[in-house]
Amino acid sequence: MSTPRILCGWEFGAGLGHVTRLKPIVTALRDGGAEIVVALQDLDRASAFLDPETGKALPGFIVVGGPRWEMPRNPEARKIPTHSFADVLNLIGYGNTAALAARVEAWSGLINAYKPDLVLGDFCPTLRLAARGRVPMMMVGNGYTIPPAGRALPPIRPWQSKLEAFSVDHEEKILAAINTVLSRRGEPALEFLADALSGDQTCVFSVPLVDPYAAYRAAPQLPPFNLPTGMRPLPQVERENASVFFYMPGRQPELRKTIAGVSQAGVSCEAYISDLGPREAEALSSPRFKIHRAPQPFETVLPRARLIVHHGGLSTAVAATQAGTPQLIVPWNLEHLVTARGVETLGAAVVVEGDWTPKRIADAVRKMVRDKPLAIRAAKAVEKVRLGDPTEALKHVVARCGALIS
Repeated sequence: MSTPRILCGWEFGAGLGHVTRLKPIVTALRDGGAEIVVALQDLDRASAFLDPETGKALPGFIVVGGPRWEMPRNPEARKIPTHSFADVLNLIGYGNTAALAARVEAWSGLINAYKPDLVLGDFCPTLRLAARGRVPMMMVGNGYTIPPAGRALPPIRPWQSKLEAFSVDHEEKILAAINTVLSRRGEPALEFLADALSGDQTCVFSVPLVDPYAAYRAAPQLPPFNLPTGMRPLPQVERENASVFFYMPGRQPELRKTIAGVSQAGVSCEAYISDLGPREAEALSSPRFKIHRAPQPFETVLPRARLIVHHGGLSTAVAATQAGTPQLIVPWNLEHLVTARGVETLGAAVVVEGDWTPKRIADAVRKMVRDKPLAIRAAKAVEKVRLGDPTEALKHVVARCGALIS
């Protein structure tokens, strides 16, 4: 039997969570004898698949650039309301038939060039359109990236019961654009927009606490395996003189304002900011705000931190909850807001919504590091997040991939 080839694609999302979810899956598939073609929309994240000494792809991997969509650069775009996933797609121009057709063809070109036996996608609707009916596809993701298939899109905000009229219009417009592209290619129509975000097999790695579609999801979720294991929360008495931990992407629009607020709070802070150059890191550092050049292991820093200030990434929020660490969350986008609101229900987080000043952030930080009832609630919240066995979840998705290939 010839070596199976798998095309792994990632299309949307700026965080490391997509790559850290894909890496163990494709590594297990490679170790099982498959050749993996990794198509990334952001090649700055390719280091997970490269040899750090040579810069070449690790054995069994081929790394290529995948089609990408330009995210809105105008800060005003963040103020445009997004209540369903169709609103999000509309913001990036997914209803533009010419743009969509070009990207479907680009993914189709990769399929033609590499002739995979299986397609594995993370947040990859256009790859799904290109692979549909041609190559079996496994779609993986967290709750936010995979709305339930076979139905109209539900609201992303769990606290919203009915969609706005413009959200319904956006879904109709984008589905019409998709079906126009498919019709021109001689391919069958898509019944629901949500179907582009699921595969022939679909695995959702999340927990109900932070899954925006938990109330609508029929299939059980799988324990995320891109979260740190072995978290051992320290008693608050051992954290009284500890630092605050700060973790954000360098592209977070509120980054500098948040740093200013934390710095004004007068607390000792250890920070990691991804995608930050050495000069910029030096300019933003201070004696009380130390920026590390390398990622800091969550299982080490979070259980010891008095507080974590972050952007609301799912992995970070859940890991901090597991560590029993209070959280000040500054959401970057709707996905982060949904995650932040879910964690907030546990009583150990404060969510920065609206136009907070650095002074207000500083006041919140000072209050949170001294708030003993908050620390007690954070310690109790540890019991609210039961992840299950991530090793079994990884085995499950790899087995289902193998079944699709055979």
